[in-house]
Amino acid sequence: MSTADTLVLAWHGTRNPAGHAVIASITDRVRTLLPGVTVHTAWVDAQTAGGAHDRHRVLPEALAAAGDCTLVPCFLAEGYHVTHDIPEAVAASPYTVQVAPHLDGVADGALVERVTEAGGPGDALVLAVVGSRRLRAQAEVARVASRLGRHFGVSAYVGDLFGSPSVTDQVEAARAAGASDVVVVPYTLAPGLWMNRVAGLGVRIAEPLGQHASIATAIAARHRAFLSLPAANLGR
Repeated sequence: MSTADTLVLAWHGTRNPAGHAVIASITDRVRTLLPGVTVHTAWVDAQTAGGAHDRHRVLPEALAAAGDCTLVPCFLAEGYHVTHDIPEAVAASPYTVQVAPHLDGVADGALVERVTEAGGPGDALVLAVVGSRRLRAQAEVARVASRLGRHFGVSAYVGDLFGSPSVTDQVEAARAAGASDVVVVPYTLAPGLWMNRVAGLGVRIAEPLGQHASIATAIAARHRAFLSLPAANLGR
């Protein structure tokens, strides 16, 4: 195997069966877009591995099985998993692993379609994210929210699904500013436990991004972009 014909998709991981189904669907689409390429999936967050529906390897195991490969971090922002966990796993691998850029900036069109499918932007949008302490990750999602708000001509807020300011906080802030119709837009690739946190807010909620065809297309494009580059042996 080589970096050209082997691809590892590095996901956060989830114990949610619906999330597994979405990731399997994306992976199948990537395989269709990259005929002749062997595609592996891997969980970066080992704490999410081992559930009853989990058939995925954690990242070090997936790299050992893949050998020489290209790795696409299937993350929308440059948080800790992208800046630390993935590089550490790659550095420990004895194989040549080319790491493509993560998926920042690829989902604007999909977000617009998700908002439209949910009935339009209403008076305000809350981009619901799995937050990060990394300033670069925070800046990335802030730019996404700003672009989305400008596109629809409404105020756009960023709400953290697990931290602060929370999605609930930002929905309340939008209402306090006069919005009566707030739309929560998940900036996530797959369903997860976070769904329970937004279900009772009394707002319209858009679908996650993962099933949108542009996500698989963007992942495949990350792989193709690296085929013309010299392999960087990051694992030795």
